[in-house]
Amino acid sequence: MAEKDIEKKIIETFEVSGIDEYIQYLQSPWRILWSNLLAGIAKGIGFILGVTVVLGVVVWFVAKMVDVPLIGEYFAQIEKSINEYKESTNYKKEFQSMEHLLQEINTSLQH
Repeated sequence: MAEKDIEKKIIETFEVSGIDEYIQYLQSPWRILWSNLLAGIAKGIGFILGVTVVLGVVVWFVAKMVDVPLIGEYFAQIEKSINEYKESTNYKKEFQSMEHLLQEINTSLQH
């Protein structure tokens, strides 16, 4: 009789702890895939929202710093340098030479 009581207690413990449901979960690959997919989507959305908030605060803070005399001049100089660099590096000559080279290769391959 003691063995049956022990078995009953073990079964009750498994039922209370949810081990039987967990075993059923592990035996269903589609259920595992679905729960992992939902978890991945939730993590991705959380990451995007978090980055958006942090970058928004940083941009807002930097925009406020432009009004500060010394720091504002520093940011204005950085912006000027970036714009000058963009205008000076359009790589037009390099693209023309590559186009000419590709045309020569195409011509030699056709013959």
